[in-house]
Amino acid sequence: MSPTVSTAIISGLASIILIATLTIIAARNSSDQHWLLRVSLLPLVGAVLFGLCSAYALLLRFAFGAKDFRLQAGSSSSPIVVAATLIAGGLTAAYAVLRLRAHLVSEERGRLDRNEDRRAIEKHRSDQEIAFVERFSKAVALLSADQSISRIAGAHLILALGDEWPNGAQRCLDVLLSHLRGIHETHALEAESSSSRGVVDEIRLITDEVFRRLRANGPAWDVVAGDFSETALASVDLEGIKPLHLLDLRRAHVLGNVAIPEGSTLTVPSMEGLVCDGQLDLVWSAGWTGLNIAKAEIAGSVSVTGRLLGDPIDATGLRAESLLLAFESIQADVLMETAKIERDLVIGNPGLGCEFGTERAPVSVLLSNSSFETLVMQRAARGPRLDLRDAVGAVDLSYSSFEFEVDASHLDAGSGLSLHGARFDGPLVLDGAVVPATVDLEGVILSAAARNALQSSEFPFRDLVLGIGKSSASPRSLADDRPFDWKDALNPLRQELGVAFLQELEARMSLIEANLPVDWPAKPSFTAHVMSEVARAAARADAPAASKYAVESALRALIEEPQTAWSGR
Repeated sequence: MSPTVSTAIISGLASIILIATLTIIAARNSSDQHWLLRVSLLPLVGAVLFGLCSAYALLLRFAFGAKDFRLQAGSSSSPIVVAATLIAGGLTAAYAVLRLRAHLVSEERGRLDRNEDRRAIEKHRSDQEIAFVERFSKAVALLSADQSISRIAGAHLILALGDEWPNGAQRCLDVLLSHLRGIHETHALEAESSSSRGVVDEIRLITDEVFRRLRANGPAWDVVAGDFSETALASVDLEGIKPLHLLDLRRAHVLGNVAIPEGSTLTVPSMEGLVCDGQLDLVWSAGWTGLNIAKAEIAGSVSVTGRLLGDPIDATGLRAESLLLAFESIQADVLMETAKIERDLVIGNPGLGCEFGTERAPVSVLLSNSSFETLVMQRAARGPRLDLRDAVGAVDLSYSSFEFEVDASHLDAGSGLSLHGARFDGPLVLDGAVVPATVDLEGVILSAAARNALQSSEFPFRDLVLGIGKSSASPRSLADDRPFDWKDALNPLRQELGVAFLQELEARMSLIEANLPVDWPAKPSFTAHVMSEVARAAARADAPAASKYAVESALRALIEEPQTAWSGR
């Protein structure tokens, strides 16, 4: 083997060994630096030079035929030139390595500087977060103090902190609402002491400032707001507020008014058990599903307005000064049993009129055991199935048309009853009702079903209402003693009805069956009672209108089945 080839092999092996050794050393170093920076500079330069020597020896052997580094005679190249070229190449390679390493060193310094800046920023944020937490703790301590002045100061600090602390705004809101919830739970407003004024000041401050921060033009708090249940609040005005995903006012105590304009909440507000010292104004928004103001206590008036009511309103046990349900069309049940309205109860739009339900899906307005000064339901087109059993108050149904039964059994309308221009296509039941000495009957129209119901009712001035000798209709025979087979009537529908609806129906129908009067087929009030219970069951189970109508049709067919068809069985 020629010296030139031997030199090439030895130099190449030396270069490979050095590079492999440096690579292993760099791999063992767990630093995140570039591998060229994790090895010594001298071995790296040596590896490059050994590689160049190997390349130069191979070039001399195979390009110039120099077996022992001596060029053949007649060669145009000089050994001096080749040596100079080798030296220049070696120096160039070493310089390139040095420049590359310098560049990597510069990048590493830049990366370290950036990491240092980032760590400084993170440390600053961490220190700031710690400072915020410390301020928050001190503010909470003030908020839980015994003195009202300290609690107000703590509320101010938390509100200011929420403006400066984006990540803690939700935490600030939660602790403020928790404080308002604590005031409500401890009945601090009811305490007969001088501190109650300070409590009211706290409530007003927190309520006003929280809602100001939820408005579009207020300080931006990125929070999930809307759960004000069981809190004590000042006036709640959602005008100009960013639309809330929910508004929960259940069992809350509002010291002022509640105003909920259209579009202020994406879902229907929850107000069951709400206590309000002022008035409640609510504008119905599209997309809402039902409204629950059951057992609410409103010191002032309640106004619920809109164009279309497509879902039920549950106002069972409501207490209010007055109530206005002003809709052009009501396509869902209104439940107001045991409600106490001190003044007027207006359902519909007395000026423009209101349409209730459809021919195939009637709706119910349930006012049994309720009281009011005057019930106004004027100009109702296709009036609802109306339940006024045991209600107390004057009733004005002027110019309204009722296709379905109106059950006013034991109604105490001694203060006034106006049926001026009204039309009753379904049964009109006044059994046991108290009516005034003067009843406005001008223009009233009674169908045969309405007359039959009146003839079977016992109430003062019955003959005056009927018109003696002007009706050829007669009530159904009292000898019809067939059983009330409601189970057989519902059996064909069991597959179509939901489990919850069936359970509600069975419970209510079983109670009716247990208290079934002997002469139930002759009492139109019985039909009204059954239909009212079906409406209650559908409302409680949130049953579809089609299911409710199917049950009503089946039970109505059972109740109104002629005696002759029964006696032939």
